[in-house]
Amino acid sequence: MERSPRLRQRNQVAVSVTRSSKILATLILLSSCASSSNNMEFKIIEEAIPEVLLPDYPHLVTEVSCPKYVNKDLDTVFCTLQVAGKEISVSVTGPDVTNSFNVNPRIKIIKADQLAQEVKKRLDDDLGVVNKIECTPEIRVAQPGELFECEIIDENGGVHHLQTKIIDFYGSFEVVS
Repeated sequence: MERSPRLRQRNQVAVSVTRSSKILATLILLSSCASSSNNMEFKIIEEAIPEVLLPDYPHLVTEVSCPKYVNKDLDTVFCTLQVAGKEISVSVTGPDVTNSFNVNPRIKIIKADQLAQEVKKRLDDDLGVVNKIECTPEIRVAQPGELFECEIIDENGGVHHLQTKIIDFYGSFEVVS
């Protein structure tokens, strides 16, 4: 079945981080050593979540908070954190058969460099000239209304500015100015 152009565009721009990310088994062993027999300390996992969730942008993941102690028999724990200033929740499941945890954010993250490439493609096709584009900030959580500021440098060196606005939770966007 052929997907619509809009769905293809969504998949190209939004980076889905809903896939499970594994935290190494050594973290489990360390946290198990630091806790009592029936409880597990999640401090070590809290510290690992930014690098696991956004390996290219761990500095944009802040204020990670998981329950202090969790019964080892509990399969899923929910942690809250900030990604680029937006509060989100992630589920942490495990340990699995390899003694690892899975981090499932259930969000879409839009990277500025990927957005810039999509905007560039549209502009180059529409105008028939090659442009260079950079957009900021580095990432955004895909929420309608979020804006990226983009700077376009045309083939003659002229600098132009535009904004792109996220229009849905899938990361689709529109150029607004």
